[in-house]
Amino acid sequence: MPDASESTDLDLIVLAHLRGYPEELRRFSNLMKQAHPHGRTAVEFFLSRPVAGDSFLAALCRLVQAGEDIVTVVEAADLLGMPPGRVLELSGTPGFPRPLTGEGRHQVWRRTDITAFRNPGAPAAG
Repeated sequence: MPDASESTDLDLIVLAHLRGYPEELRRFSNLMKQAHPHGRTAVEFFLSRPVAGDSFLAALCRLVQAGEDIVTVVEAADLLGMPPGRVLELSGTPGFPRPLTGEGRHQVWRRTDITAFRNPGAPAAG
């Protein structure tokens, strides 16, 4: 089991990914209020319950818990210097990285894939 600071860090990482997703942000914030007084993270509390297989919030929690460095549509837009709508347009075109999970505005990519798309020809990180 991770120590308290690592646990809190997971919750803060998920929170940061929820910028631009007000409903999911509200839901996760409420989970934090329920979980933290009991010494649990919102991530572990949420994933310990039955969740829909296509849940955006569950996917974020699982990926963050697994240590993946990910970006959402909103974060990819920031990295690429364009509006989220343009990222959604590009996401269906050849040459744009395939998401790890999700559809539409709930797509999630590895940060390195989006960075490589932004800087073609740059050496791969890693």
